[in-house]
Amino acid sequence: MLTIELEKISLAYGENTVVRDVSFRMLPGEMVGLVGPNGSGKSTLIKSLSRILSPIRGRITANNCDISRLGRRELARLISVVPQTPWLPSAYTAFEIVLMGRNPHLGTFQYESEKDLAIAWEAMERAGVQQFAERRISELSGGEIQSVLIARALAQETEGILLDEPTANLDIGRQIEVLDLIKEECHRRHLTVIAAIHDLNLAAHYCEKLVLIRRGELYAFGSPQEVITTDNICQVYGPGSYVHEHPLTGLPAVLPRVGNVKNGDGCR
Repeated sequence: MLTIELEKISLAYGENTVVRDVSFRMLPGEMVGLVGPNGSGKSTLIKSLSRILSPIRGRITANNCDISRLGRRELARLISVVPQTPWLPSAYTAFEIVLMGRNPHLGTFQYESEKDLAIAWEAMERAGVQQFAERRISELSGGEIQSVLIARALAQETEGILLDEPTANLDIGRQIEVLDLIKEECHRRHLTVIAAIHDLNLAAHYCEKLVLIRRGELYAFGSPQEVITTDNICQVYGPGSYVHEHPLTGLPAVLPRVGNVKNGDGCR
């Protein structure tokens, strides 16, 4: 089981610091949602957790070990990633892409075994993409590719999964199917899952904890009820929305206000 902790990390692109002094902790069996406006730093945090981008200050630990000390293969056996805009070889089939998830478990020059093939096929079935197995990636839609990448992450059999906008390009029905699957895997296998999610209502419904980012800084961290409040949403996203209690779940639901809203209206 995997515990991930960010300790006062700051991240930059060149001279431009985009994330400042962010700290929070993620536990096994917990799905954590990164929420915030476009450009607030959600994807940048995902990049730091997957070690694409190294902190200029602070550190990120996995089970109390600094991830900068882990080898690439060791990290890939621990954490899988579903990126928002992946580069994939267009001539590969969907099954070949999913099978790539087994690479961290193979030795040098080692071929996939029957067990690896079975794991990849099972992951495609769980993700609902087995019908695309023989189709080339270039023949699939953006939403279909996103689902194939989730299957690849499942085939990787890691203790943690990072997802950058996992419901991007998906219709509402498929969004629910994908998040149901991720939530089920999280609880069944006690995975540590962190997902950058654009839709606040989906984030509130599926995540045990939320990290609300404003202009690269941690604004709030806690349960959906603690994070998604009218005041927090107003301060971070600006006026124009109101938080209600969902009549069935009791979870916070964000709805737009009706009519024109003057600048600053409702913000304290």
